[in-house]
Amino acid sequence: MKSKKAQPQDAIAAAIIDERLRLSRELHDRALQLLTSARMRLDSCHHHLQHDPAVLDKEILIIENSLDRAITEIRNILAENQSGELMQAGSLERRLKEELSIFSARSGFQIDLHCAIDAHDIPIAVEKELYFTLREGVLNAVRHARASEIHISLGRGPTGYHAQLSDNGVGFIPAATEGGNHYGLKGMKERVATLGGTLDIDSAPGAGTKITISIPYQSN
Repeated sequence: MKSKKAQPQDAIAAAIIDERLRLSRELHDRALQLLTSARMRLDSCHHHLQHDPAVLDKEILIIENSLDRAITEIRNILAENQSGELMQAGSLERRLKEELSIFSARSGFQIDLHCAIDAHDIPIAVEKELYFTLREGVLNAVRHARASEIHISLGRGPTGYHAQLSDNGVGFIPAATEGGNHYGLKGMKERVATLGGTLDIDSAPGAGTKITISIPYQSN
């Protein structure tokens, strides 16, 4: 009897731990790095730039920009957690287009999206995870890849849904990210895994990056 009563509590505790880890990953990649950079620049201003007003003013502007970006990312994370369950069915393509338009305007990237999935032909759970996974992929490309082009495609086949995100950036060695603190990639894989899907990364230094996502049809 004791073990039966403990099981729901164990499940709740595990869910809380998973959520905390997810939030830690999001905050690390999307806010804490910006804040750490701002703190280091403040140290430099305090110790080395007090007698060089022109350089000091430039550094302060960079710090202000970093803080504004960190505030925006934290607000986005909070909004995502509040709106995750409220995501309207059939809105995947529209929401992605809106996000990509913003990213393109801010970064100057050429970003295109091709969606071959009917607006109401995909479960809301799949929509939600695909949206946040692809959004994180674009954020990673914007922040790290130094690419000029990002291409995204979504479709469906005989066994499930599929998506692909590719960029022409600097690329990296995927094996080198295993077991490290690459929370963006880990979070993307975990989101897809919750739906029984897979996320594969094809990349190499100087060769860009291609991410392929496959999610099986959900059984009723």
